[in-house]
Order: sequence, then structure tokens, then C-alpha cells
Amino acid sequence: MGTTRIIPSWLFAVTLVASIATVFGPLVLFGVSDRGLQLAARYTVRVSFPLFLLAYLAGPLVTLWRSNLTRWLQKNRRYLGLNFAIAHTIHLGALTGYFVFLGASPDAATLIGGGLAYVLMFAMAATSNDWSVRKLGPNWRRLHSVGLHYLWLIFLITYLGRLSDGETGDRPENLFVVGVVGSALVFGALLVRLIAFLKRRQRAAHA
Repeated sequence: MGTTRIIPSWLFAVTLVASIATVFGPLVLFGVSDRGLQLAARYTVRVSFPLFLLAYLAGPLVTLWRSNLTRWLQKNRRYLGLNFAIAHTIHLGALTGYFVFLGASPDAATLIGGGLAYVLMFAMAATSNDWSVRKLGPNWRRLHSVGLHYLWLIFLITYLGRLSDGETGDRPENLFVVGVVGSALVFGALLVRLIAFLKRRQRAAHA
């Protein structure tokens, strides 16, 4: 008999509330303006990014540190990924609203690179179910592995780009610090995955 999955509905509720709050909070403070929409687009990422990191690290963490928390993360990795997709889709809406308000559009590289990230993210979300796992077979793992690491790359490029930004806006925010912290977290997540990979290989060699 299969194991019944218990959906953490509270996680979906928290994600939705936090994402909506980071959209409407800046709009309440600054109105529907370039500043308000810019901050909405910026802060929605700060909801989706931690969810991405948790989904990215769920497997490696339980390999390195077995605890109730890491086992919960591994068991609910699918739902962490789905919550990331929800939060990042709200970010896409906020970002689109910002560019529409400005009457501008991102450069071609951003459209292509970011567009591919969303295509992969939506494909992963659509196949995050037992039926897709059975039907796709080994291709399911390939899709999710490629998508996960491509999203990692997009976050890396984004945060490294912040390192060249200074203080902007009516209420200055040091984006350099955001870039440093974000880049460190992205690189740190990759390091954890590499250490977990080596540990699994070591265990396999000793088996």
C-alpha cells in the first residue's frame, strides 16, 4: 500500500499571505507608482527565494543531518517546490506590472533567460504529482534536475548583478548588501549539495 501524502495546507496559506502582503504593502505606502511597483517586484522574490532554497536543499540536508526537521523537508519537498512556484508567479505578476507601468520591457537576454526559467518552473510544477512520475519515468528526474539547477543559475546571476547596484529610491536600500547575502546563500546551497553528493558516493563505496 502506498503512503498517503498529507498536504501542508498551512504552508500554502503562509506563502499566499506573505506574497500578497509584499505586493500590496509597497503599494499602500507609495501608491501605484514606479517606486511602489518596483518594491513589490523586489520583495516578492524575498518570499520565493527561501522556498526555492528549502526545495533545493531538502534532499542534501537529510543526507548530512538527519533530524525531524530535515526529514520533514525531504518528505514535503514537492510542496515546497509548489509553494515556490506560487510565490514566484506572484513575483512575475508584480514585475510585469512594474514594466507595464513604466511602458518599458526587459532586455532580450533577460526575457529569454528568465522566460526559460519560468517555462521550466511551470513544467516542474505541472509534473509534481505521482501520475507524472510514473508516466515520465527517468525523464521526470531529468526535467526536475535541469529545472532546479537552471533556477539556481538564474538566482546566482540576479544576485551577482546586485553587487554593482548602489543605493536607490526615495528610501535608499543598499542593494550591494542584498547581492552579497543572496550570492552567499546561492553558493552555500550549491556547496551543501556537493558535500551531500560526496557523502552519498562515500557511503555507496563502503556498502
